[in-house]
Amino acid sequence: MAGTTYTNVKEGNTFLDHITEKGLDNKSIINRFDKVSGEYNEALRSVDFMGPRSLAGILAELHPSDRENVRVLDLAAGTGLVAIELKKKGFVSTDGLEPSEGMLAEAKRNNLYGRYICDMVGENTFDIETDTYSAITMSALSLEIFKKLPVKALEEMARVVKPGGHILMTQYDFAFDSEVLKASLSNLEDRGVWKLIEMRPVPDFTKGKDGLVSVHQVLK
Repeated sequence: MAGTTYTNVKEGNTFLDHITEKGLDNKSIINRFDKVSGEYNEALRSVDFMGPRSLAGILAELHPSDRENVRVLDLAAGTGLVAIELKKKGFVSTDGLEPSEGMLAEAKRNNLYGRYICDMVGENTFDIETDTYSAITMSALSLEIFKKLPVKALEEMARVVKPGGHILMTQYDFAFDSEVLKASLSNLEDRGVWKLIEMRPVPDFTKGKDGLVSVHQVLK
């Protein structure tokens, strides 16, 4: 894919198909993101990717004032597209967690995060203190990883968010139909760790394909 110029939706979708190929293990997924980090933003512009704008807009609704004091953790931060949109809304205290060193390097070039954390979203424990953030955003975590998110990953999200804070996740609408994901999401709800506030549709999440934003409030 390296060296490709993305000028239309077809080329952008080919790019997305490449980095979201079914059956890839986590290491292979990260390697692919490393290799395409320099062209990632251009490819997503070609499909008018709505994920970052959707998350920033909803978080702004949840925080109508004092946004400069709202500390946000952007999971699967990539090149920092969510941070760019958050800054437009007045959120200036954002850290990024991303497993691809190549993607994080792109974000660093633009000075988009306070802290750059190279880590996965999965069975691991984050190197982050409990109750650090007011909110988490997660825009289009790699599809194969998102559909199989374990309970531990969601517990870690809830752990680092203050009680009353919010966790916003966005992906293609069909990704939320995963039985593994639905079971993990329900597990935390049944245990009173968080509650679902909203599942908001995102028409044309990428051109021709719809998405959803899930909004959970941490209760613990």
